[in-house]
Amino acid sequence: MSNSRRGLTARQPLGPRRGRADLKHLRAMTEAEIRRTAPPELKDLPRDFWKDAKLVVPHRTRSRRPK
Repeated sequence: MSNSRRGLTARQPLGPRRGRADLKHLRAMTEAEIRRTAPPELKDLPRDFWKDAKLVVPHRTRSRRPK
């Protein structure tokens, strides 16, 4: 082992392992900040847009074994 690698350790994740969003930052944002930073095409989105939305959880698929 060379001296240049001594002391290096693998970084441990500080939060969730999936995704790259800074959830702590996103949860701290106010509605005004979200509206101000949203893309222009979302500006005229009605307030009740998500009112009747239903969560759809995808089914797990099994990998196919070769025959």
